[in-house]
Amino acid sequence: MKTKGIFLIVCLLFISCDHNLTEEEELKSLEAKYVLPYPVGKKYYCSQGFNSSFSHYGTFKYAVDFDMSIGTIVTAARAGRVIYVVENYSDNDHMIGHENVVIVMHEDSTYARYSHLTANGALVEINQQLMPGDTLGLSGNSGQSNHPHLHFDVTKTFTGRSDMTIPFDFKNTSPRPVGLKSGHVYEAFRY
Repeated sequence: MKTKGIFLIVCLLFISCDHNLTEEEELKSLEAKYVLPYPVGKKYYCSQGFNSSFSHYGTFKYAVDFDMSIGTIVTAARAGRVIYVVENYSDNDHMIGHENVVIVMHEDSTYARYSHLTANGALVEINQQLMPGDTLGLSGNSGQSNHPHLHFDVTKTFTGRSDMTIPFDFKNTSPRPVGLKSGHVYEAFRY
């Protein structure tokens, strides 16, 4: 009887504790499943990280932008299958929704979006299997973009441009805050 009473008290104490993690604690607990979306040894400036006031808020809260000249090689950040490709917009077409993009679905049914690619800059085909580091496309300046760069994000759904982004982490760079920070250069290390 004493054992049941002690067990009940411990359970009640456990249940009454607030186990809600702060956003920062949740981000730090993420498993790093991604590699930077460019070749090992290359380094690029992160012009926007998570929660940036310019355009990474709302549904795009968890996204990163890497400044890249038009035609820079973009690589797969995680293994998956190409499910969507748009590459017909000009680098001078800055209409919202006119982003050239490749979308890759991963084994856990999340989706990586590689956006603002150059015209005819997708170097993959639908249903193509990719491994981390495989060449995927060429960076550009298409769609809602004010300079050449790669926009990278991850979502749980694939219904259109406004899917909610989710946090992710890169395992092959340092310093490695989850999501990277604006204003820093990140080198892609071997993984």
